[in-house]
Formats: sequence, C-alpha cells, structure tokens
Amino acid sequence: MNQPGEERILVIQLKDGNQASYKALYSRYAPKLFAFSRKYLQSREDAEEIVQEVFLRIWEKKDNIDENQSFSSYVIQAAKHRIFNGFRKNINKQAYMDFLMYADRASINFTELDVDYNEIKQKAEHAIGAMPPKRQEIFRLSREMGLKNKEIAEKLQISIKTVENQMGQALKYLREELSEYRMLIFLFLISQI
Repeated sequence: MNQPGEERILVIQLKDGNQASYKALYSRYAPKLFAFSRKYLQSREDAEEIVQEVFLRIWEKKDNIDENQSFSSYVIQAAKHRIFNGFRKNINKQAYMDFLMYADRASINFTELDVDYNEIKQKAEHAIGAMPPKRQEIFRLSREMGLKNKEIAEKLQISIKTVENQMGQALKYLREELSEYRMLIFLFLISQI
C-alpha cells in the first residue's frame, strides 16, 4: 500500500538523516503506537517504552525503511515484534522460575541435571536427525537459524501452510520421542525458539 505523498516525503527525508522529519513522524505516529501497545500491555510505562524502543530502532535502521510502503504499518509491525519478544522473554523467565521451583521441590541434584541436559540435547539431536529430510530442514531453519515461517517458505519455495504443517509434525514427533524428559525438553525447546 503506497503512502500519501507528504508521509512518503517525510520518510525519504528521514532516510537522509533529517531530524525534523523524524520528529514529525514521531509526533504523527507515537500516539497511535502508544494506543496500540496499551491494548496488549499491562502498564502505561510498558506501552511508552515500546514507543521509545520502536522509534529509536527506526532512527538506527532508517536506511532500511521502504518509502513506498505504509509507514503506519511499519511502526505497528515493529511494535508487534517488540511486544511478542517481551511476551516470549516473560514466558521463558516464568518457565525457568517454574523449573527452579520444581527442582527445589523434587530435590534435584544440579550435577545430575547437567548430565540430563546434555543427554537430552543428544537425544533431541538424534530425533531431529531421524526426521524426514524436508521436515528436518524446515525445523532447523526455524529453530537454529531463527527464520520465520514466511522466510522459510520463500527460501524453500513452498507454501507457508506446508511450513506450518511440517513444524507442527516436527514438534509433535519431538514431544513423543522425548516424553520421558517432560520438564527438560520443555526448557530445551523454548530456549531454541
């Protein structure tokens, strides 16, 4: 979707390092971005932090902005990405805290846990290696290379639906193969996300 002319000019000027254009875009989009972020975050401070982070990143990566695309969509996507990453960090933090509570209640010996973790990594690698080649490739591109489903689909010239199906099958297979390590495999898989 093409931007209106005035907005496109502001983005072009921003790409040239024009601070006045940056401030104009900030004034125009910060309130919308704050309102959007506030819908998903618990506090006003968190929403304000998202706005600041997004606009700081915009300034740092201004050369990469496509002036032919909607700037509004660009900032919303950037906010979604930041919000999602925040949720993911909180999930990982919560999983780790849950694991520590579990370990404390179960009186787990952390030396044994280290051995178990190395063992689970080996078993997981063996299970991944036993997947059909295309599924294994999709899984590795996602978890090891950090590619998104769309990027994988484009790289392999397949549909996004195929990527989603193969990832679902891969995760189901790993859960079944490594079911004896429920808590450890959960921590291993989320650390790979």
